[in-house]
Amino acid sequence: MVLNCIILGNDPEGFRELEYFLSAIPYVYLVGRYNTMEDARLWLDAQTIDVLIIGSYEDALPLPPGTPGVMPVMMVMYTDHPNGSFDFLPAALLQSPLTQTALNEVISKIYNTIEMEGIVRPAKYTAEYFILKTAHRHEKVFYKELQYVEVMDDHITLHLGDQKLVTMEKLDWIISQLPANAFMRVHRWFVIGFRHITHLDADHVMIGDAKISLTVAMRNELAKRYQLPF
Repeated sequence: MVLNCIILGNDPEGFRELEYFLSAIPYVYLVGRYNTMEDARLWLDAQTIDVLIIGSYEDALPLPPGTPGVMPVMMVMYTDHPNGSFDFLPAALLQSPLTQTALNEVISKIYNTIEMEGIVRPAKYTAEYFILKTAHRHEKVFYKELQYVEVMDDHITLHLGDQKLVTMEKLDWIISQLPANAFMRVHRWFVIGFRHITHLDADHVMIGDAKISLTVAMRNELAKRYQLPF
């Protein structure tokens, strides 16, 4: 089981140590860092997030007096409602200065709560595929076969080995159907599947014969993430 995590706050420089410690926990995947809840809403609505860590954030939950320098850690709970809804369950307060040991204990507690105590995890990705609407029919898109998603001028193409599927669906919707720990948006026009990376260079990534350009920052972020377990 992989715990998908989001860091919420408007001071990304202050999160470097937290990100480093999270990367050392093999069963945690950092989906992203977002300034506002609205920015993180895509992943929350898609029912993919297990853990929310709140840093410097204007609308953060009120903290008890005398607790400066703390980061609330929340478990994200989902309902079975067809339109999707979620709530936050307080799990812990991370104290400054943060240590790897303290973070490990908090994340281990959350993991055990979800795994052992009957907390219902989102069942979004229990299937091996999602259903995509194309021009003529609905297609099953198997996660293990999806190499990359490419945004074209007036449509989106999903590359699955020798097969290509064309759809008019929005990219945000397609991203919301993909497991966050197995796919990543690396460019304005590309989302790639980690398992299909054949080469990672300083300024591009290869997915089979497809060469996709990367910025330095995106290359470093991709290098950090794609070795995680699927």
